[in-house]
Amino acid sequence: MDAHRWIESVEADGRELGRLCRERPDTTVRSCPDWTGADLLAHAAGFCRTLDGLFAGTREARDPAIVVPPSEALQTYDVDLAALLRLLRETDPGTRVVNWSVLEDDAAYWVRRAAHEFAIHRWDAATTGDGEPAPLPADLARDGIAEFFEAFVATAFAYGFMPPNEATLVVELTDLDETLREDLPRPGPTTTIRGTASDIVLAFWHRRAPTDFHVDGDRAILEAWPHI
Repeated sequence: MDAHRWIESVEADGRELGRLCRERPDTTVRSCPDWTGADLLAHAAGFCRTLDGLFAGTREARDPAIVVPPSEALQTYDVDLAALLRLLRETDPGTRVVNWSVLEDDAAYWVRRAAHEFAIHRWDAATTGDGEPAPLPADLARDGIAEFFEAFVATAFAYGFMPPNEATLVVELTDLDETLREDLPRPGPTTTIRGTASDIVLAFWHRRAPTDFHVDGDRAILEAWPHI
Protein backbone atom coordinates (compact mmCIF):
# COMPACT_ATOMS: atom_id res chain seq x y z
CA MET A 1 0.00 0.00 0.00
CA ASP A 2 1.08 3.59 -0.51
CA ALA A 3 0.69 6.82 1.44
CA HIS A 4 -2.25 7.95 -0.67
CA ARG A 5 -4.25 4.83 0.15
CA TRP A 6 -3.39 5.05 3.85
CA ILE A 7 -4.45 8.71 4.05
CA GLU A 8 -7.64 7.97 2.12
CA SER A 9 -8.40 5.34 4.74
CA VAL A 10 -7.64 7.68 7.66
CA GLU A 11 -10.07 10.22 6.25
CA ALA A 12 -12.91 7.76 5.62
CA ASP A 13 -12.56 5.84 8.87
CA GLY A 14 -11.85 8.97 10.88
CA ARG A 15 -15.04 10.62 9.72
CA GLU A 16 -17.14 7.50 10.30
CA LEU A 17 -15.65 7.05 13.77
CA GLY A 18 -16.57 10.62 14.61
CA ARG A 19 -20.11 10.22 13.33
CA LEU A 20 -20.77 7.01 15.24
CA CYS A 21 -19.23 8.19 18.51
CA ARG A 22 -21.16 11.46 18.50
CA GLU A 23 -24.41 9.63 17.73
CA ARG A 24 -23.91 7.34 20.74
CA PRO A 25 -21.57 9.15 23.17
CA ASP A 26 -22.91 7.37 26.25
CA THR A 27 -23.18 3.88 24.74
CA THR A 28 -20.66 1.21 25.71
CA VAL A 29 -18.21 0.18 23.01
CA ARG A 30 -18.82 -3.58 22.96
CA SER A 31 -15.34 -4.41 21.69
CA CYS A 32 -13.71 -2.16 24.35
CA PRO A 33 -16.23 -2.30 27.23
CA ASP A 34 -14.29 0.09 29.45
CA TRP A 35 -15.06 2.86 26.94
CA THR A 36 -18.16 4.74 25.87
CA GLY A 37 -18.46 6.33 22.45
CA ALA A 38 -17.25 9.62 23.91
CA ASP A 39 -14.22 7.87 25.48
CA LEU A 40 -13.30 6.33 22.13
CA LEU A 41 -13.61 9.71 20.44
CA ALA A 42 -11.33 11.20 23.12
CA HIS A 43 -8.76 8.47 22.46
CA ALA A 44 -8.83 9.24 18.72
CA ALA A 45 -8.49 12.98 19.36
CA GLY A 46 -5.53 12.30 21.63
CA PHE A 47 -3.88 10.24 18.90
CA CYS A 48 -4.27 13.15 16.46
CA ARG A 49 -2.71 15.63 18.88
CA THR A 50 0.09 13.24 19.85
CA LEU A 51 1.12 12.89 16.21
CA ASP A 52 1.15 16.66 15.86
CA GLY A 53 3.72 16.82 18.67
CA LEU A 54 5.81 13.99 17.25
CA PHE A 55 5.94 15.57 13.79
CA ALA A 56 6.82 18.94 15.34
CA GLY A 57 9.61 17.36 17.39
CA THR A 58 8.13 18.52 20.70
CA ARG A 59 7.37 14.99 21.92
CA GLU A 60 9.44 11.83 22.32
CA ALA A 61 8.35 8.50 20.88
CA ARG A 62 7.74 6.92 24.28
CA ASP A 63 5.98 9.89 25.89
CA PRO A 64 2.46 9.03 27.05
CA ALA A 65 -0.25 9.88 24.55
CA ILE A 66 -2.00 13.21 25.01
CA VAL A 67 -5.19 12.82 27.03
CA VAL A 68 -8.25 14.68 25.76
CA PRO A 69 -11.36 14.86 28.00
CA PRO A 70 -14.37 13.20 26.35
CA SER A 71 -16.45 16.36 26.70
CA GLU A 72 -13.78 18.32 24.84
CA ALA A 73 -13.36 15.69 22.13
CA LEU A 74 -17.07 15.87 21.33
CA GLN A 75 -16.50 19.54 20.43
CA THR A 76 -13.04 19.49 18.85
CA TYR A 77 -12.67 16.11 17.12
CA ASP A 78 -13.39 17.38 13.60
CA VAL A 79 -10.67 20.02 14.00
CA ASP A 80 -8.23 17.42 15.37
CA LEU A 81 -8.91 15.04 12.48
CA ALA A 82 -8.58 17.80 9.86
CA ALA A 83 -5.25 18.87 11.37
CA LEU A 84 -3.99 15.29 11.27
CA LEU A 85 -4.98 14.87 7.64
CA ARG A 86 -3.19 18.10 6.67
CA LEU A 87 -0.11 16.92 8.54
CA LEU A 88 -0.05 13.54 6.82
CA ARG A 89 -0.64 15.03 3.37
CA GLU A 90 1.88 17.86 3.64
CA THR A 91 4.79 15.97 5.22
CA ASP A 92 7.22 14.14 2.96
CA PRO A 93 7.02 10.42 3.89
CA GLY A 94 10.81 10.32 4.24
CA THR A 95 10.91 13.09 6.86
CA ARG A 96 12.44 11.91 10.12
CA VAL A 97 9.76 11.42 12.77
CA VAL A 98 10.60 9.24 15.76
CA ASN A 99 8.58 6.18 16.68
CA TRP A 100 8.82 3.51 19.39
CA SER A 101 9.31 0.48 17.11
CA VAL A 102 12.23 -1.27 15.43
CA LEU A 103 11.10 0.21 12.10
CA GLU A 104 12.48 3.32 10.40
CA ASP A 105 11.93 6.67 12.14
CA ASP A 106 10.05 8.41 9.37
CA ALA A 107 6.71 10.00 8.62
CA ALA A 108 5.68 7.03 6.48
CA TYR A 109 5.61 4.87 9.62
CA TRP A 110 3.00 7.15 11.17
CA VAL A 111 0.93 7.48 8.00
CA ARG A 112 0.60 3.70 8.00
CA ARG A 113 0.03 3.53 11.76
CA ALA A 114 -2.70 6.16 11.55
CA ALA A 115 -4.50 4.17 8.84
CA HIS A 116 -4.63 1.06 11.01
CA GLU A 117 -5.40 2.96 14.21
CA PHE A 118 -8.49 4.48 12.64
CA ALA A 119 -9.50 1.29 10.82
CA ILE A 120 -9.63 -0.73 14.04
CA HIS A 121 -11.28 2.05 16.01
CA ARG A 122 -13.87 2.68 13.28
CA TRP A 123 -14.79 -0.97 13.73
CA ASP A 124 -14.89 -0.42 17.51
CA ALA A 125 -17.15 2.61 17.10
CA ALA A 126 -19.60 0.53 15.08
CA THR A 127 -19.99 -1.86 18.02
CA THR A 128 -21.94 0.86 19.82
CA GLY A 129 -24.81 -0.21 17.56
CA ASP A 130 -26.74 -3.47 17.50
CA GLY A 131 -25.51 -4.91 14.21
CA GLU A 132 -22.24 -6.42 13.07
CA PRO A 133 -19.64 -3.79 12.08
CA ALA A 134 -18.60 -3.68 8.44
CA PRO A 135 -15.31 -5.56 7.90
CA LEU A 136 -12.06 -3.81 7.14
CA PRO A 137 -11.28 -3.58 3.40
CA ALA A 138 -9.21 -6.61 2.41
CA ASP A 139 -6.18 -4.62 1.19
CA LEU A 140 -6.05 -2.56 4.37
CA ALA A 141 -6.54 -5.59 6.59
CA ARG A 142 -3.75 -7.47 4.77
CA ASP A 143 -1.41 -4.53 5.34
CA GLY A 144 -2.55 -4.39 8.97
CA ILE A 145 -1.49 -8.00 9.45
CA ALA A 146 1.95 -7.15 8.05
CA GLU A 147 2.22 -4.07 10.27
CA PHE A 148 1.25 -6.10 13.33
CA PHE A 149 4.21 -8.44 12.84
CA GLU A 150 6.72 -5.92 11.44
CA ALA A 151 6.16 -3.25 14.09
CA PHE A 152 4.44 -4.67 17.16
CA VAL A 153 5.57 -8.30 17.32
CA ALA A 154 9.14 -7.60 16.15
CA THR A 155 9.51 -4.78 18.68
CA ALA A 156 8.06 -6.90 21.49
CA PHE A 157 10.63 -9.62 20.78
CA ALA A 158 13.50 -7.13 20.36
CA TYR A 159 12.88 -5.51 23.75
CA GLY A 160 11.92 -8.64 25.67
CA PHE A 161 8.25 -7.78 26.11
CA MET A 162 7.31 -11.21 24.71
CA PRO A 163 9.15 -14.48 25.47
CA PRO A 164 10.72 -16.03 22.37
CA ASN A 165 9.23 -19.22 20.96
CA GLU A 166 10.36 -21.85 18.52
CA ALA A 167 7.07 -21.82 16.67
CA THR A 168 5.63 -20.76 13.34
CA LEU A 169 2.20 -19.28 12.73
CA VAL A 170 0.66 -20.04 9.34
CA VAL A 171 -2.09 -17.61 8.31
CA GLU A 172 -4.42 -18.63 5.49
CA LEU A 173 -6.34 -15.63 4.13
CA THR A 174 -9.47 -17.04 2.51
CA ASP A 175 -10.56 -13.88 0.71
CA LEU A 176 -7.14 -13.19 -0.80
CA ASP A 177 -6.11 -16.79 -1.55
CA GLU A 178 -2.82 -16.11 0.24
CA THR A 179 -0.85 -17.96 2.90
CA LEU A 180 1.57 -16.20 5.26
CA ARG A 181 4.20 -17.72 7.56
CA GLU A 182 5.50 -15.90 10.64
CA ASP A 183 8.18 -17.30 12.97
CA LEU A 184 7.69 -16.39 16.65
CA PRO A 185 10.59 -15.49 16.42
CA ARG A 186 12.36 -18.75 15.54
CA PRO A 187 10.88 -21.38 13.22
CA GLY A 188 9.29 -24.39 14.83
CA PRO A 189 6.11 -26.47 14.88
CA THR A 190 3.31 -24.77 12.98
CA THR A 191 -0.06 -23.55 14.16
CA THR A 192 -2.46 -22.72 11.36
CA ILE A 193 -5.29 -20.19 11.42
CA ARG A 194 -7.72 -19.45 8.61
CA GLY A 195 -10.10 -16.59 7.90
CA THR A 196 -10.61 -13.39 5.95
CA ALA A 197 -7.94 -10.71 6.23
CA SER A 198 -10.36 -8.55 8.22
CA ASP A 199 -11.20 -11.33 10.67
CA ILE A 200 -7.55 -12.22 11.21
CA VAL A 201 -6.32 -8.68 11.88
CA LEU A 202 -9.24 -8.14 14.24
CA ALA A 203 -8.29 -11.37 16.01
CA PHE A 204 -4.69 -10.23 16.35
CA TRP A 205 -6.01 -7.11 18.11
CA HIS A 206 -8.39 -9.20 20.27
CA ARG A 207 -11.52 -7.83 18.66
CA ARG A 208 -12.26 -11.46 17.87
CA ALA A 209 -11.03 -14.55 19.69
CA PRO A 210 -7.84 -15.83 17.98
CA THR A 211 -8.84 -19.42 18.81
CA ASP A 212 -11.97 -19.06 16.67
CA PHE A 213 -9.76 -19.27 13.58
CA HIS A 214 -7.60 -22.24 14.63
CA VAL A 215 -7.54 -25.11 12.15
CA ASP A 216 -4.37 -27.08 12.92
CA GLY A 217 -1.40 -27.35 15.29
CA ASP A 218 -0.87 -26.27 18.88
CA ARG A 219 -3.71 -24.02 20.12
CA ALA A 220 -1.61 -22.83 23.08
CA ILE A 221 -0.03 -20.02 21.02
CA LEU A 222 -3.49 -18.64 20.26
CA GLU A 223 -4.81 -19.21 23.77
CA ALA A 224 -1.92 -17.11 25.10
CA TRP A 225 -2.03 -14.57 22.24
CA PRO A 226 -0.44 -11.39 23.58
CA HIS A 227 -2.17 -8.10 24.21
CA ILE A 228 0.34 -5.78 22.53
